[in-house]
Amino acid sequence: MRRNPLAAFSDSARRPRAILWSGVILVGIAVFSAVSVIGTSVNWFCTDPCHIVHEDNTKTVMAGTHSQVNCVACHEPVNANPLIFILKKIEVAPDAIPTILGTFNLPMNENNFVAVQMADLHCTQCHSLATRMVTPSDGIIIDHDMHTASGVTCPTCHNRVAHPEENVEYTLPEDEKHENWMMMDACFRCHDLEPGGQAPGRCGACHPAKFDLVPPSHDAAGWYAAFGESRGHADAAEAEATAVAEATSRTAEWPEIERAVGPVLAPVSTVNTCHTCHLNSFCADCHGVEIPHPQAFYSAHGQAGLADPAACARCHARSAGESKGTQFCSACHHPQGRPGEAWLPQHNGTVRMEGADRCFECHDPQYCETCHVSGKEAADAWMRANAR
Repeated sequence: MRRNPLAAFSDSARRPRAILWSGVILVGIAVFSAVSVIGTSVNWFCTDPCHIVHEDNTKTVMAGTHSQVNCVACHEPVNANPLIFILKKIEVAPDAIPTILGTFNLPMNENNFVAVQMADLHCTQCHSLATRMVTPSDGIIIDHDMHTASGVTCPTCHNRVAHPEENVEYTLPEDEKHENWMMMDACFRCHDLEPGGQAPGRCGACHPAKFDLVPPSHDAAGWYAAFGESRGHADAAEAEATAVAEATSRTAEWPEIERAVGPVLAPVSTVNTCHTCHLNSFCADCHGVEIPHPQAFYSAHGQAGLADPAACARCHARSAGESKGTQFCSACHHPQGRPGEAWLPQHNGTVRMEGADRCFECHDPQYCETCHVSGKEAADAWMRANAR
């Protein structure tokens, strides 16, 4: 059977149309992809119609020096080809669902995970240390080459440079501000005063010789004064130790999480500010006893006081005279007495005016009778034999 010549003509006519439409479709896909990639990469799209979740982040970037830099310059792979960009868009596309429904989690960028994942190239594509004049704050010495050689990335320290949070009020419920790693405590995530630390913590490593190392808080009244009000430093040390203990407990799982995304660094909140200048043993070295005192110390502190009265007098004596011998004991046990004067000659008048109830908190009534009848030596011997 002979084939209809018209059918052959029809097939040949369809082929150019098929090629043409295929070309149109491919061009359409290319144009759509290009427009989609470009359109979803501008700051307007990142902040207004889609990512309203970033409302607070938008405030911070607009408050900084990177307000004219496109978001994707830092938050997408550097110099990536169009295919990589498209794949990244597909990867984050599911984020549109909680954004539209308002079910996204806050705070954003919890634990600064964006910073620990970001590489140097995101910064050095614009900032070249080879040509850039580094101008650290007065009193700071920074060796960027040493840090780079040690694998420390730019965002490891400059985590808030593009999103400064000072003077910015967050409006999204449950959103929180972040740690600023440009503070000295953050340096001690790596630096350490103790021997064998990851990086040196000695003052001269980061501060010039004439830099005033004493914080303003240490000059405040009541911080420390011999034979005067000195609770300032003790209260600050206690508050810092409590805050660090709470932060350490709260962030115990962070290292396991961070190991999957970047370098394992202790949260800044777990760094004890006191230990950025003082060794861990500093308190005990100064006081001569374990500080803070352990609970068991209070039931046996009398023997410690007799063994080294000078160590106790550093904190508990109210005057130079009271620091001699064991007179400092009166600062706690006989606070109603006159500082620097022996208690025994004063106690008669005090008991006469205030009664003896407070005496019996430590002394058995028979102690008073024994002393007044047989003398202080007999009373002390009775007290040792009947200590409770």
